[in-house]
Amino acid sequence: MNQRRPSISSFHRVRAIFSLTVAAALISTGCLGRSPEVRHYILGSFGSGTEAASAKDVAVLVGPVRLPAYLERPQIARLESGGLVELDETDRWLGGFEENFLRALTSGLARKLGSVKIVQHPSRAPFSLDYRVQLHVDDLIDVTGEALRVRIRWSLQIEGAEEPAEIFLMQESVPIKSSGSQGVVEAHEVALDRLVQSIAKAIAVK
Repeated sequence: MNQRRPSISSFHRVRAIFSLTVAAALISTGCLGRSPEVRHYILGSFGSGTEAASAKDVAVLVGPVRLPAYLERPQIARLESGGLVELDETDRWLGGFEENFLRALTSGLARKLGSVKIVQHPSRAPFSLDYRVQLHVDDLIDVTGEALRVRIRWSLQIEGAEEPAEIFLMQESVPIKSSGSQGVVEAHEVALDRLVQSIAKAIAVK
């Protein structure tokens, strides 16, 4: 008696079920690997000294800021030997660096001056401005995990004044005290806090 051979369609169906079963088993055991978890960081997590009561009514527009190419990306950048810039795909700035930088600088300056009229560029503030602060970041990068190299030029323009804006330079090296991206973020916080204090001091003496 002739035996009935399984049809071609049945063979392919069994093969497909077997393949799906093997793939599911590999995924459940992690054999196919998993995408690394992405961690996001923000700036402005701690205060900026005591308030200066004499500047409570001052109105300041902070920004715009010009950034180097490596800070126009969400990844945290590190400068290795030989001029190699590495971008960390797992540790990133939440919302991008520019937004973080301006928001942290604006809120820090508001706390330092004790004013509710410190606004971030672009702004349609319902009040007249006293000063404009514009910034150009030449360098703000982790150098081989040891220090944050900082070089920031910024200007303070009195609103409506005919004389040119006063230009300032912040140039220093901030030690990175903790390992990993957490230490890099903490160094950024220190640099921003010092920048806030410098801007607040320049405004206070006007």
